[in-house]
Amino acid sequence: MSEPERRSVRVRRSPKIGTFLLIGAAAGVLATVVAVNLTPSDPTISTPQAIGFLALLFAPLGAGIAGVIALVVDRVSERRARVVEAERTAQEPAVAVAPESGVDPGPVERGRAEDAASESDGSSDREDAERS
Repeated sequence: MSEPERRSVRVRRSPKIGTFLLIGAAAGVLATVVAVNLTPSDPTISTPQAIGFLALLFAPLGAGIAGVIALVVDRVSERRARVVEAERTAQEPAVAVAPESGVDPGPVERGRAEDAASESDGSSDREDAERS
């Protein structure tokens, strides 16, 4: 067996920027609904139209603000990164035994087949005798 390879690696927690953007866009839409309902209504524009138009403005604005927050959090996480020793070991691939049909049924089907084999202790013969 070969000697494991050791390296120094940086480990840090980084934010999922897509999640920040999605939450920011949702917050922008929520701010739109609140703003439309708190301001006096205009008789020439219906409430759903006002929400739709302002959502087109506030959703990207909220996503942009959340994106900036995500970048700030990412920079902070870079400062808190730690250097640790990691070890790479070579693993041999697992060899799967294929059934006689040539197709691996997977763990669930394999378990069902094993259950069926263990239950075939004559109980089906008793059920057939009770039916007739």
